[in-house]
Amino acid sequence: MALVAPSIAGAEPSSVVGQWRFDEGSGQTVLDDGPYALDGRLGQTDGVDANDPTRIAGLNGGALRFGGQAFVRLPAAPELRPATLTLEAVVRADRSPGSYRYIVSHGAQGCEAGSYGLYTARDGGVAFYVFDGSSYYLTPAAAPADVWNGAWHHVAGVFDGSALRLYVDGRPVGGAFSAPHPIAYNLTSDDHYFGIYQGTCTLPLTGDVDLVRMWLGPLAPEKIGSLADEALAPRAPGDTTPPGSVPTANQADSDASAPQVRPELTPIAPGTVIGARSAATSGAPVRSSPGAPTRACQVKPSLKSIRAGRRTTLTVRVALRGTPQKGVRVVAMVGRSRVAAGRTAANGQVRLAIKTAKRGTIRLKAAGRADCATGSLSVLRATRKR
Repeated sequence: MALVAPSIAGAEPSSVVGQWRFDEGSGQTVLDDGPYALDGRLGQTDGVDANDPTRIAGLNGGALRFGGQAFVRLPAAPELRPATLTLEAVVRADRSPGSYRYIVSHGAQGCEAGSYGLYTARDGGVAFYVFDGSSYYLTPAAAPADVWNGAWHHVAGVFDGSALRLYVDGRPVGGAFSAPHPIAYNLTSDDHYFGIYQGTCTLPLTGDVDLVRMWLGPLAPEKIGSLADEALAPRAPGDTTPPGSVPTANQADSDASAPQVRPELTPIAPGTVIGARSAATSGAPVRSSPGAPTRACQVKPSLKSIRAGRRTTLTVRVALRGTPQKGVRVVAMVGRSRVAAGRTAANGQVRLAIKTAKRGTIRLKAAGRADCATGSLSVLRATRKR
């Protein structure tokens, strides 16, 4: 199966993959403060539709209200398929949204499970799980009254490659739950959502979300506690912290097995392993269903195709959220071979002269820009001479 191996001792400290604060105020785009610019989109389309969450006031800016079939969808991105992770959210509802309602989901296997999910579980509280392709491993679950009581709460799930942990407002819920299996990403869907699970069934959230933040790697209990305190504290007068600032972690912050200082929250249900009726298919490709939003940074050629054996000059444009990106080195690759390269001017454009003898696809990469999608150019059969 397409599994990702867990992290090893001495690995790099955990780092933010994405941070979504919902502070835009209007529009269909949900901005990502993280290094990969994985901006999300409200609802099913780029225009207003029935699947859009409602923008509301949050703790320190904006928030989203989910109801019915509302959701946010993220672009397809390999960064959303980590081996180990920490997933945070700040949520609110007057009562439990019900059983199996999703705050965050990645992927779907029928109506069984995603690759990982932060959701309400069977008892309608909060739990976190990872799926290894045949079974999903579920943390002890927080009781509904500890989360869904009309106040804002910080919830976080942690997977360090061998165990799962859940926190509410920085307090551990029960203990660590053994999960010594890698996450499976070869599911029937690779889509990433806030506010819903989309498989052969849909499991939407009814409630408010003020923040979602995802980390590559696990976080230590006290780091989770400090993040919870910060997320739930109203901004103090004179606070000069730039909006959208992204937290960092050092090696000590990244030790999920570090001692717990804060009092444990009694779970409503213990951790458990649940077998799936429909297992992931060995060797299946990672795939996203149609309609996903594009990444915020785009590399776009002026032509869709060229002819093999013919030297063709074209323009490639690099833009982040519509703003031209100056000084980006664009490299055209056929397999592992570079066929052209150049650096963008102030208008975000570079002219490349490309010639290749074989049919196939040319990849256009923004070198050194982890936030940019890779563009492509088809190479068609050479024109026959008459």
